[in-house]
Amino acid sequence: MPKNIFQKIRGIVAAPRNIYRIAVLGIVLLAAALRISAYGDPKLSIAGNDTQSYVEASRAPLFSPEIMTGRRLLTTNLVYKIFEPKEGYQILVNGSIETTRRAIQPGFDRIAVFQLIVSIIGWGALAFMIAEFLKNPLMKILGSVLVLLFAFTPQMADWDSILMSESLTFSLFALQLALAIKMVFSLYRDPNANIKSWFIAWLIVFFFWVFLRDSNLSASIATIFVMAGVLFTSKYRKNRCLYGGVAFLIAIVILGAVTSAGSIRSQVQITNIYKDDIFPSPGLVSIFTDFGMPPPNSTEYQAWFKDNGSKTLFRFMLAHPGYAVTKIMRDFPEAFTEIKQTYFKAPELRAREYLMRIGDAIHAERTTPFLLSGFLLIGIVYLAALNTISDSRPWAWLAAWLFLTAGITMIPTILGDTWALNRHALFSTMIYRLCIWLFPVIILDMAAGHVPPTKSIQPTDHEIH
Repeated sequence: MPKNIFQKIRGIVAAPRNIYRIAVLGIVLLAAALRISAYGDPKLSIAGNDTQSYVEASRAPLFSPEIMTGRRLLTTNLVYKIFEPKEGYQILVNGSIETTRRAIQPGFDRIAVFQLIVSIIGWGALAFMIAEFLKNPLMKILGSVLVLLFAFTPQMADWDSILMSESLTFSLFALQLALAIKMVFSLYRDPNANIKSWFIAWLIVFFFWVFLRDSNLSASIATIFVMAGVLFTSKYRKNRCLYGGVAFLIAIVILGAVTSAGSIRSQVQITNIYKDDIFPSPGLVSIFTDFGMPPPNSTEYQAWFKDNGSKTLFRFMLAHPGYAVTKIMRDFPEAFTEIKQTYFKAPELRAREYLMRIGDAIHAERTTPFLLSGFLLIGIVYLAALNTISDSRPWAWLAAWLFLTAGITMIPTILGDTWALNRHALFSTMIYRLCIWLFPVIILDMAAGHVPPTKSIQPTDHEIH
């Protein structure tokens, strides 16, 4: 009996598909070990100017409205509430004031370790799942290696030490993308596949990811659009999970809109817009005055701004869409600059020095990632439209969702503030930068699995006779 069990295990491991799974898992584990060892003590962290507001917002009672409508959103409120020690948090270094060294800060060391763990799980799962659904063995290895290099080079990995929302925004999105890949391919191959457990896991991760930043809420709109579009096809029309997902996402949008309207967290950003965009232009000041705005230097202005500032700005954008278009076109290139963190100096270990050079090659700046990923998306969609390549359509659906998600979150980011645009837009630019490496691997995998159409050959006169 033991001999038979050993033979079965050896047979399972020796299966070609499982060999590649083991190889990819080995790559993930090796990359995780390098990530942990090359960046110093995982407990090291550094605060930003926003960190104190995370601490204060997390002190709202767990089941109170303030946990959703306070200065910060639900997910960071829960994280900072869970990991707060009895003696409280202590900010020892603030990288927004001066670029300095990280430190082990009481209480924050737990959050730094937590962000590192979630990052390794999220990006490791994404690398594994991408390799799982690529067909060509070389593309499986190349895809997983590129994802891990993208995630674990300093341009991304450094954010795990910074006590703000960027780290969890990146890693939770990577995790929900991994779960989405699993579900999309399972349903494509079998419309009746049981994906309930995967779907619940995805909804949970998506929920906590959305309530990290207000701009993430707009990604729900993009997801509703592409998910609802699938329901128009007869193949998936009876799938209850998809209907439940659309309903859940609509509920998230409503909850997010209501809690955002009842909060004061947008006041700082709107103040910046008035200060930097509106007040310097006499013509815009005149328009806002017509909307009821008192003179900016008057005593009535602050009371008016508190009650009407955001509503008036929204009315102005609806009435003058040219302002929004001009602002997006003006600030869009700026969003792709300075993607490296500027909060701390890290020990220049040799491994980190090499990783920084690799990261400089992988993480392109300027608008090149947007333009290139757009062209590559057209290629993936075109190949899917030809329908001569197996699994091309789920990749096209996922690629379109990724590109749309990045774009639709970029718009409120640009329109919603004028300060630190490159940091606020990091999530969107991260997706575009990832796509310029992920999309070519998908196209190459499609090309490797392409089956040319069979041509009809007419017999010659000689063959007939």
